[in-house]
Amino acid sequence: MTDYAKIIRPTTGIQIIEDITNQFGIDTLEGKIGPLIQGEGSRAHFIEMPAGLYTAEHPHDTESIIYTVHGRWVLCIEGKRQVMEPGSLFWFGPNIPTGYEIPFDDPAFILIFKGQAGGPWSEFIDYLENAMQPHLAEQQASGAEVFRLQELPADHPARLFAEGLNLVRA
Repeated sequence: MTDYAKIIRPTTGIQIIEDITNQFGIDTLEGKIGPLIQGEGSRAHFIEMPAGLYTAEHPHDTESIIYTVHGRWVLCIEGKRQVMEPGSLFWFGPNIPTGYEIPFDDPAFILIFKGQAGGPWSEFIDYLENAMQPHLAEQQASGAEVFRLQELPADHPARLFAEGLNLVRA
């Protein structure tokens, strides 16, 4: 098994990462995404979302629990927005669309916990590099998707919400 994160294994059945914020990741239009730990029936990865990021609501096939490590960001569900702070935690079920916005000056770092181990991390990396990133780039190039708040129309709900927070970045 290839480790992409710096993992300490003091004994069988134990994995430790001393610093989750300083790990390998793939830069995508949705932020830097990297594998962390995979257990027998669960796994965790991270996303470091840059300031100014916008991702429209989109579903995922599996449920997730997401913990905010540092930074602030905005969770969007059915057009409703919630500011997420360090220490916040949320769950979403399979096929529930969620969107992510970072109208703040600093990036946000989140941990994503999955209740299924999935395949090896090499498959996850291959997906990020050879499926997800090319798809997002194609969507961006065609104008079908926008990944920066400042590229949205001035009257877009994400920008209006950010303006309501009195943020310059919107």
